[in-house]
Amino acid sequence: MSSDLTIYFGTVTGNAESLAFRAQERAQAAGISATLVNLAEISPDQLITEGHALFVVSTWGDGEPPMDVETFYYDLEASDLDLSNLSYAIFGLGDRDYPIFNGFARNLDERLASFGAQALYERAEADVFFDDTYAEWEAGIFPLLEERLALLATA
Repeated sequence: MSSDLTIYFGTVTGNAESLAFRAQERAQAAGISATLVNLAEISPDQLITEGHALFVVSTWGDGEPPMDVETFYYDLEASDLDLSNLSYAIFGLGDRDYPIFNGFARNLDERLASFGAQALYERAEADVFFDDTYAEWEAGIFPLLEERLALLATA
């Protein structure tokens, strides 16, 4: 099975990148071709060509995106894109001790949906201790992706 699954990440401490890498390994174990991309290295218009994407992102401060992802995010906020071909899922990392918990993940989800992208799975929001939340998200999203991509491969 081949796919156009891209796993995007935005990280402050490296946790989101580590989980994105873990998602890539899980995808590859299922026979899904998956590419890892740092959101700091792309512009929002590159999302137009995506079919399926996962976003693993962290929030810092008062709900802000990681510093190196700010340009991507603020360009996304100013964009008017047609993302109706994009199916996605978001895993957010945050800290409940801050006033705006998982603000970046929530805002990213809202913005993608406003451009017509379709959520494959409910956004997951993890606190500082994220292992169990990630394991649940991974266990939920990958069977959906495997089924969806298998159907596309036979169409």
